[in-house]
Amino acid sequence: MTQTRALERYLGGLEVSQGRHAGQPFALLPWERRFVRRAFAPGVKSAALAIARGNGKTTLVAGVACAYLDGPMVEQRGEVVIVASAFSQARIAFEHVLAFLDPRDDPRRWRIQDSANTATVEDRRTGARVRCIGSDPRRAHGLAPVLVLADEPAQWPHTSRDAMLSALATARGKITGSRLVALGTRPADSEHWFSRILAGGADYSQQHAARPDDPPFRVRTWRRANPSLDHMPDLLGVIRDEARAAKSDPALLPSFKALRLNMGVADIETAMLLDAATWQRIEAPDRPLASGEHALALDLGDGAAMSAAAGYWPSTGRLEALAAFPAVPDLAERGLRDGVGRLYLDMARRGELVVTPGRAVSVETLLLEVLDRWGRPAAIVADRYRETDLRQALDRAGFPQAAFTVRGMGFKDGAEDVRLFRRACLEGKVAPGRSLLLRAALAEARTVADPAGNEKLAKGVEGRRRRRARDDAAAATILAVAEGVRRGDRPPRRWRYAGTAG
Repeated sequence: MTQTRALERYLGGLEVSQGRHAGQPFALLPWERRFVRRAFAPGVKSAALAIARGNGKTTLVAGVACAYLDGPMVEQRGEVVIVASAFSQARIAFEHVLAFLDPRDDPRRWRIQDSANTATVEDRRTGARVRCIGSDPRRAHGLAPVLVLADEPAQWPHTSRDAMLSALATARGKITGSRLVALGTRPADSEHWFSRILAGGADYSQQHAARPDDPPFRVRTWRRANPSLDHMPDLLGVIRDEARAAKSDPALLPSFKALRLNMGVADIETAMLLDAATWQRIEAPDRPLASGEHALALDLGDGAAMSAAAGYWPSTGRLEALAAFPAVPDLAERGLRDGVGRLYLDMARRGELVVTPGRAVSVETLLLEVLDRWGRPAAIVADRYRETDLRQALDRAGFPQAAFTVRGMGFKDGAEDVRLFRRACLEGKVAPGRSLLLRAALAEARTVADPAGNEKLAKGVEGRRRRRARDDAAAATILAVAEGVRRGDRPPRRWRYAGTAG
């Protein structure tokens, strides 16, 4: 008997411990049998499965993990690592493992560690173990797994997902023949490592997903992404209910497409920050005077990326923006790389874009240029990203003292800023000049919404944003206008020092 056939037989001998089929044998469905046979075939070192939520994936993961503990896949001191987005999520699979094995009936054989941050079960006879961890690279040090089961990689934090994959790859390199199996819904980001292995980077991949032109509310569409549908009447009922809700509330449709149809789209709704007609209506051929106090906002990019500044005068509505690129590469080459042609050259010719020496934007040069053009601000506002760098640059530039405010880019601060910006534009309190920089930034700027309907600016690849999207000036503009609106009803304040934080 081949090892994969033995694995199939072992899984079929497990007993379902919960739900409608509790107490019955774990009968492999056709899609599960196909995946097991091919993903665990000899010579396959990596495999990927894309499938919608609720099809029994976690149960399959736990069953396979058990096969490496006391089944046909067991190896002396072999370790299986189940990785999920968070430790609490990994614990769900761990509980399935314990339910399948019921190791508490034989405490002399099994060593169990089950605490707030540890979840392992080990066979004392062979040293084989299953360990469940969250997607924190620091938790991967010292591992030497024969099998890594990566659960829902699309949900791993974007700040650590690649580092976690690298840590797991290093750990797998310690054991000859170690295997990586990733299972979950398709990511919205085509640059995600799970997207890459689904697209051919794995030795074997299997996908169950609706197609872009499939009608989302048809049962035949649901079957494409949910191969367990005909065997799970409860799943069909859940999808019917969610489809009905998504049909009546368009804000729920992205989540339905992402999680129930596995279409590889963002599970949050995206929208324009401000529609083109509104922006054209408020553009002023003759900008109002720069009178009264103004709020200065800065959005600093990394290295060779764009940095931007915006100034807003609430008493007149005047709005200006300025962007900066480093000299290397030059604007012509950068425009070709970013697919915008001569846009950057035209911005520079109009004085809306400055070039600073070197390979990274000189924040001090940008600050001095802003000061020369717009004068001393009443307030400086920026997001928390690179806050320390900005404070140090203000000191080095000898920038005049002003109130300094930092804003978060999450839904708490970001949603309020977007709401104030839109309201000011719609009420005619913003009067930008005709600016290529602002037009390009507003054309790129998108918002993402949380389930409560709060919208914030989408950054990076969030909500399927392109990495090269040039909305830096839009981010600075939102901050400047929102801060100006907040200060508009306040009495004048004395200057405060904006020095480097201790």
